[in-house]
Amino acid sequence: MAAVKFISSVEQDGLGSWYINLTDTFDDVTVVCKDLDEYKQKIEDMGAEYGNDIEVQWERSKDLSPANIQDLQEKMAKLQEEYKDEIDELNNKNKDESGFNPNA
Repeated sequence: MAAVKFISSVEQDGLGSWYINLTDTFDDVTVVCKDLDEYKQKIEDMGAEYGNDIEVQWERSKDLSPANIQDLQEKMAKLQEEYKDEIDELNNKNKDESGFNPNA
């Protein structure tokens, strides 16, 4: 079975903040995540149902303010730094014998 596609859509709420709609396209289920901590937990929980064999597609609303885009990018960069070792380990596992890394 191919990886299950999840769509992460960043939207702007009526108060000027951002949130993420996380959609499991296989089960057609969407949950709302008000921050990256909640998003991280929801994607782990939902992905576990598929053995974490998921593909994530990111989208963002055209209404998202530049300030919210910057805020989200800064928070995602911090999160990526936190998980740098895990990301590197996963990338190394995906290398084949020729040294090709499909995620590089």
